[in-house]
Amino acid sequence: MIDDLIQTAGPVPARAPGARWHQAALLATAAALGGDPAARTRLGCVLQALDLPDAAEAAVDGLEAPWARWWHVVAIGQRRPVELADAVAATLEDLVPVDPDAREVRRRLEDLADELRAMDGSDPSRARFSLQGVCTDTPARALLTGRSSASFVAEPGWEAMRLVRLAPSDGPQAGNRAHLPIGDIIELVARGDRGADRPVPPDRPAMLAPDDLLNGVREDRGVRDQRLLDLADEVRSEREVLAVERSQLRQQKAALAAAMRQVKDMADRGVVAAAGQLPSSRAEAAALLEVDVDAPATEVERAFKRQVVRCHPDRVEGLHPTIRGHAEGLTVALTAARDMLKGVPSAARRRS
Repeated sequence: MIDDLIQTAGPVPARAPGARWHQAALLATAAALGGDPAARTRLGCVLQALDLPDAAEAAVDGLEAPWARWWHVVAIGQRRPVELADAVAATLEDLVPVDPDAREVRRRLEDLADELRAMDGSDPSRARFSLQGVCTDTPARALLTGRSSASFVAEPGWEAMRLVRLAPSDGPQAGNRAHLPIGDIIELVARGDRGADRPVPPDRPAMLAPDDLLNGVREDRGVRDQRLLDLADEVRSEREVLAVERSQLRQQKAALAAAMRQVKDMADRGVVAAAGQLPSSRAEAAALLEVDVDAPATEVERAFKRQVVRCHPDRVEGLHPTIRGHAEGLTVALTAARDMLKGVPSAARRRS
């Protein structure tokens, strides 16, 4: 019977609040009937997702299972954020990675420790976040999700983010969207970007009330349908953001491909120059600049500028050293060719 209740509850936490209340009722029943650790662990997950950290902490208190310890840490961060760093350190010290769950929870705890250090500005190098929402009221607040899957209510600053408390977590998969360092998140907030535009939870979590539980369990079909519509809108919004990001990525790839084609063309035509060989006659100089031997000085200058821009250091920065060498050599050869056709003594030839 307990297994049936757990199975009926499904994956935790559910996305819709109404479904989470149903999960809480099913899992609380399973936990009360037999004190099953799996039921209590799942119940703790659902209760923290409903922003009820006191109830979540009580549900998993005393359990040694890795995920139970993770939800215990999350619940502490929701209600008592000043104790969060110590709770993370103590759990990391006690948790031995003897099985896949323990290793996974330990990794998340390490990520959470990195995220806390990044938010206070002491070590922003390793942690990654996603911006989930911004509240511009006074005081301003931002909702972040870290790679650990923990979510944060934070007060934005110019150089760091002050942790207000942990927000409800949407579960282990929530960290999949965390790709930005804290500095980029601060810049997004400063520019007015609202991220996924989700509502920011209040500074203080709620307490479990019987009326909330009963209302959640007996939620009528119309309310559930509206929540599903809201969820569909949220998914559609996320897909639009992903579509924009994919479009930007395609543009960046196209620009990179064009630059690589230019570099290849430049390298193919600059092999002789890269080897240190300068044009030795007006015919070679004209061929290099792709102009007539008797072209006027203005046309020679235009041809020189048109080709030398391909060798600009910004165009070849970060490319293979051989390509950068070709660019430098071609710049010298083009300069010598221009000077030869314009009748100006070449600095390169004077040095040689």
